[in-house]
Formats: sequence, C-alpha cells, structure tokens
Amino acid sequence: MTKLYVDRLAITVRSSPRLGPTAELHRTHQRRQVAHLVAERRGVPEERIRARRPLDGEPADAGDFLVVQRTLTALGSPPGRPHTLYLVRSGPLLDPMVAPLTAAAHTTGWPGDEVGISHLEEQGGTLVFDLLAWAVPEDDGATVVVVDDPAYVDDTTEDPAFAAVGLRLAPTGALRIRACGEGEPPAPDTGPYAHRFSGAGPCDAWLELYAALESGAIGRGESALLHTAGRQRQGWVLVEAVRPDRLRMTGVRI
Repeated sequence: MTKLYVDRLAITVRSSPRLGPTAELHRTHQRRQVAHLVAERRGVPEERIRARRPLDGEPADAGDFLVVQRTLTALGSPPGRPHTLYLVRSGPLLDPMVAPLTAAAHTTGWPGDEVGISHLEEQGGTLVFDLLAWAVPEDDGATVVVVDDPAYVDDTTEDPAFAAVGLRLAPTGALRIRACGEGEPPAPDTGPYAHRFSGAGPCDAWLELYAALESGAIGRGESALLHTAGRQRQGWVLVEAVRPDRLRMTGVRI
C-alpha cells in the first residue's frame, strides 16, 4: 500500500446556493423530469425535491461541473508527469457523473487519466483513501476532488455543503494520511489525535480541517480525526500535520 501525503488543499464553496421548487417548472422541462426520477428513486413526493439553479451566464454550472472546474484551477496543474484525477461525487445519483467529469477535465486541459467514483456516497471523503492507498503508485501522485454539490435536494432531510474539496496527493507532503476506516472511529487513546472534525456529508469535516489549518489551530506533529456520520454509515480518516507550514491552500467562493 502507498503512503499518501497531501501537499496542496483547495476548497470551492457556494456562498448562497439557489434552490427552487421543481413545481415552478413546466412539466416537460428537463429539470422537472429529472426531479421526478430522483423523487421516484428515493421514494419521496416530488414536491419535496428542490432543484439548484445554476449561476447566470455560467455554462459549466448548467452542466453541473463548475465546482470541479474551479477546484482544479485552484489546485493548479500537477507537477511532473501527468497523473490520475479521481472525481468522488456524493449520492445517491442516477448517473455516475461521467459527462461532468469529462467536461471538467476537457475545459481545464487535464493531462492525465480520469476516474469517477460515486458509490461511496457520504463516505467519499473518508473511505476513498482505502482505495487510493492501493491505486496510487508509490512514486507518483494523484489529484482527488470530493464533491458535495447536488443539483437536486430533498431539503426536509438533506443539508449538503454545496462544496468541493481538492487534494493533491504526493509521495511526500505537508499532511500524512495515517489511516482510514468504516464504522465507529478510534478513541483518542487508541490512535492519538488532538483534533476531531465531524459532519454528515463527504466534505464537511474537510472544510472544518481547512478552517483550522488556515487559522493556525493545528500545530506541527498534531493529528486530526475527520469523521463522517451519515444516515446509515460512519467513516473516518486520520490526518497528521507533518509540515503544516508547507501546505499550499486555496479557498474559492462562488
């Protein structure tokens, strides 16, 4: 298994996501038809599904890949030879988001391969590192974008971050991924850590970690547990701040 380090961290957050009832749309409108399918798949009344309106004049947002595009731009081009981009989307989804992944890679001129992952749902920000530890070559890096920016929301039960977290992985770096797992996270005396960040979505704990690192609250050598408590599952990842002063961070708001 590869030892994973993060040498760059970028976030993109919607300041004021615009949600509207799909009943406002004509019955033949594509978004209303998709909302009907989403409601049917989730087993809820269609009127509970609200559609996120794309930003005016932003074709990438209408195509549902604006936050990915902005996050990749904030991370910058990968150093050295091309490496793989992993796009991790929250769910449930009707489609593994292959088209938005391809569109984002095309518009940013991504030089390497792309892999889309959607089945992890709310655990995409934690359990994905179990996969990456096997998939990323020891002498190479990878770029990971974890997205929680759904276009259709049941706002009676869901509270998405409307954000994306970008991680540039490398053989060495400022943050070390010490461990990850599914289920109840380890207690501080089992796997020592000084900080704990929790949330229900795949990006929540990462956004809290970003804020803590930006404020200087996490010192060199300290570890942080990132915990996701979803509707049915829990996941966690343990991160050590090896050289937090070397971490390159970029935050974007749209």
